Amino acid sequence: MELALAQISEPLKLWEKIEIIFAEGEEQGLYLARIEDFITDGIVISNPEFKEGQTLLRDNSQVVVLVIKEDAVYQFYSLLNKQEVDGQMLFVLTLPRDIQRVQRRQFVRIDQIHELSFANLGAQEVEKKTVWHDTVSINISGGGMAIKTPEDVDPPNILLIKTDLFARLKISQPVAAICRRSFYVDKQHYTGVEFIRADNLSHHFYKSELSRLPKSAAQFDHNAQNRLVMYIFQQQIDLRKKGLI
Repeated sequence: MELALAQISEPLKLWEKIEIIFAEGEEQGLYLARIEDFITDGIVISNPEFKEGQTLLRDNSQVVVLVIKEDAVYQFYSLLNKQEVDGQMLFVLTLPRDIQRVQRRQFVRIDQIHELSFANLGAQEVEKKTVWHDTVSINISGGGMAIKTPEDVDPPNILLIKTDLFARLKISQPVAAICRRSFYVDKQHYTGVEFIRADNLSHHFYKSELSRLPKSAAQFDHNAQNRLVMYIFQQQIDLRKKGLI
């Protein structure tokens, strides 16, 4: 079963993960749930799992629901309540209203400085001895970041990256990344890198090299990347509220 909506590129599907935001600002609460069924007047979801925030969900609460599709993040307003369906008490969202396409591209970039460390593995080889360098990012997206680097870091070098942001988002690190471009700002060299998801590692490393990568590189999967995407999305919301974008 699925629910097709004209404003969303793909139908909502059973067992699809959603995020639920209740309240606003510093008081808001963030919950995770999955779609379990579609009924005549709503969407049945699993018991919402608290993720973070200050405000607890209540019955008959107005919420913002976030759905991640390949082309964008979509948000819609809904009412969350408990209903008795076939003798069972279920969590039900009213049918979506005021659907908005939040991102016009898969990974939106925001300017943000984060302290990080990187190791340059060269063009294609995983070195036996890893040398780490401390630096900072200047922007970040769900797909990669731009970081301050020496001039010898250029495409198609492979990097390992670890940062305080990944630690906060509980993303295992270091994460593997490939240099896609290099550029200068005020005579300072920067590198734009793309994070290498677990399902793409074999495109960039030989089989013998994969076993020498940190285990965390194989843990940067769709779920880990979605946590980063949702962080960027929430930052966008905050910046819009402040009138900065």
